[in-house]
Amino acid sequence: MDLKAAPALLGQIRVDGRAEHKEAGVLANLDLTDVRDGLSGLRLNDLQCHFYSAAQISLAEPITSFLSELFGTPPALLQSLTFFKSSEQPLHQDFSYVNSHARLAELAAAWIPLEDIHPDSGPLIYYPGSHFPDRAGFFDWGNGSVVADYSTINDYYSSYDEYLRRVVADGGFDSVAYLPKRGDLLIWHGALIHGGSPILNQSLTRRSYVCHYTSLASHPRMDRFRHQEGFGFDLFEEPMPGALVPNNPPLYTPSLPRRIAAKVKQMVFSSSN
Repeated sequence: MDLKAAPALLGQIRVDGRAEHKEAGVLANLDLTDVRDGLSGLRLNDLQCHFYSAAQISLAEPITSFLSELFGTPPALLQSLTFFKSSEQPLHQDFSYVNSHARLAELAAAWIPLEDIHPDSGPLIYYPGSHFPDRAGFFDWGNGSVVADYSTINDYYSSYDEYLRRVVADGGFDSVAYLPKRGDLLIWHGALIHGGSPILNQSLTRRSYVCHYTSLASHPRMDRFRHQEGFGFDLFEEPMPGALVPNNPPLYTPSLPRRIAAKVKQMVFSSSN
């Protein structure tokens, strides 16, 4: 948090959020001596490229085991976002913005609270069932595209917001405020309509770690990596020189019950053939 005391490397963590953060690009350009001075709307991108502890959270067994079953292949991390306060982000669907992977539908997110989330801190709001295309349809970002074009995205923001509000109203979707305890986990489909609610108490933080995943086969850089069945992978760019990440991080090891189940499944399959 104290940038004067932090290693110079940490200044290269990419930042995003509101206009001033997007223009800054990296933490060092925010002209801050303490990250807490710029908390409102600030998010840090891809901490797993700097900290192995962040990589461990991204590839925790409950996430990778569930997504392996969902995708039918090991999951691959597309990005991580670290928030200190609520983004207060308008309603949106992740696939509209996160779409570098090969198969648009193979997108999921994990929302991990780093503290108990207070109802006045601007909690995550989501609409169960809104990920079904036959109920929510698709927004046209121009020329019939269902994903945003960043060169024209500003021309469609207000129309997109109006479209999603109309979808949840006409579709009879009920909103849910996510009020988890530290260490809980919420995984959602890439088409789920969600957003950040307004902060009612500006003194409250909403520290959270959010990851987006696709299937290993759909990752844009999957051909650079070997993999083993049932493992999750961070296939992002190579860690920066000096980052607090091992040069060769150990592969994720499935839990003992999962290994036993896989062995039994293999034995049953072999005997049936």
